[in-house]
Amino acid sequence: MLQRTLMVLLLTASAAQAMAQNAAEKVPLLRQTKEWITGCDNLRSCHALSAPNGEHGVQYSSLTLHIQRRAGPDGPLEIRLDQRGEPAELTALRLDGQPLEPQLLDALVLLPEKKGAQIQVTRYEIADPTRARQWLERLRNAEELKLAGDDEARVPLSGLSAALLLMDSVQGRVDGVTALWRPGQHPASEVPARPLPAQLRAYPGAPELTAAQRTRISAAAVKLAAPGTPNDDEDSVAEPQVEVYPLTAQRALTVVLSDCAAYNCDYLISSWSRGNPPQLEELRRQALPMNNADGSGGAHYDPKTGVLTTFYLARGIGDCGETGRWLFDGESFQLSDYRQMPTCNGLSSEDWPRLWNIAPPANR
Repeated sequence: MLQRTLMVLLLTASAAQAMAQNAAEKVPLLRQTKEWITGCDNLRSCHALSAPNGEHGVQYSSLTLHIQRRAGPDGPLEIRLDQRGEPAELTALRLDGQPLEPQLLDALVLLPEKKGAQIQVTRYEIADPTRARQWLERLRNAEELKLAGDDEARVPLSGLSAALLLMDSVQGRVDGVTALWRPGQHPASEVPARPLPAQLRAYPGAPELTAAQRTRISAAAVKLAAPGTPNDDEDSVAEPQVEVYPLTAQRALTVVLSDCAAYNCDYLISSWSRGNPPQLEELRRQALPMNNADGSGGAHYDPKTGVLTTFYLARGIGDCGETGRWLFDGESFQLSDYRQMPTCNGLSSEDWPRLWNIAPPANR
C-alpha cells in the first residue's frame, strides 16, 4: 500500500512538472513592457534591457541596463550597465535621487573597451551572483536610475518587474529558488534543462565562377527579380543591382537589390545552376521566426565562410530594426542568429535581443 502511494505521488509530481513546462511561454518571443524590452531565443535564453519609449518626453538615453540569463537550473545571471559617450564617475549614479550604497557601486566591474566601435561605450558588469541579486532587489522597488545632472542618462525602471517575471516564466523558474522576481520554495532541480542547440555541418567551400557563368547568371537573376520591359521614364527607379556568388560546384547564389530608398532595398535571394542556360533551383533557407521584414533591407553572402546575412534598418543610423544570419552547410542555409530591436535607442545590433541562436559547428 505504501509503495503504491509513493508511486502515485511521484507520478503526480512528474505530471505537474510536465504540465508546467508545457504551459511555458512559446519561444522565440519579443515583448515590450512599458519601458523595458524582453527577448527570449529558441533555447530559452533571455535578454531584458531598458528602452525609454518617450513616456516621459525622452526616447534616447545614454544609459542602458542589460539583464541576461541562460535557461536551465544553473543558468548564470548577467547584469551589465552601458554608458555611451564620455564616461562619468559612478558616484554620480542616483536611484530615485539618492546615491547608491557603496556595496552596489563596488559590484560594478569595468569591462575592456570594445574595439572598432563608432561610439565610445563604457561597460560595467556585475559578475558576483549575490551582488547581482542585491542590485535587482534595489531596482525593482525604484522608479529610475540616472546620472546626476544629465537628463539623457537614465534607466527607467517602469516595466522591469514584468520583464523579470517574463524571463522566469519562459525558463520555468516562477516560485522557485532561482526566480528573479517571485522566488519560492521549489528547488533548482525542478527548473527545465536548457534545450540542446543544433549542430551544423561545416561549410565545404565552393570553386569560383567563371566570367561567362557570372554574366549568364546575373542576367537571369535580374530578369527574375524585375520581369517585363524596361521603363524608359527618366524618373523611374534605378536598375536592380545583382551580386553573384559561388555556392557549390554545381550551383550559384544571387542577391538582387531593387527599389532602394535611403537605407533599405527590396532584395531577392535565389539559387541557380551553373549550366548554360542557368536554371532556377530551390533555395533551401530556414525561415525567420515571428513577424519579420525578410525581403526588405539588404542581404550579403560571403563565399569564403558560407555566411549569409540580412538586415532591415528602421532608421538610417541602424540602431533599430532586425538582423539575420545563416550558415550554408553544402545543402541548405540554417538560421544561426536572429535579432530584433523595436525601439530606436542608440544601440548597435550586437546589443539587440537575440531571438534565434545555435551552437557553431564543432570544427569551425
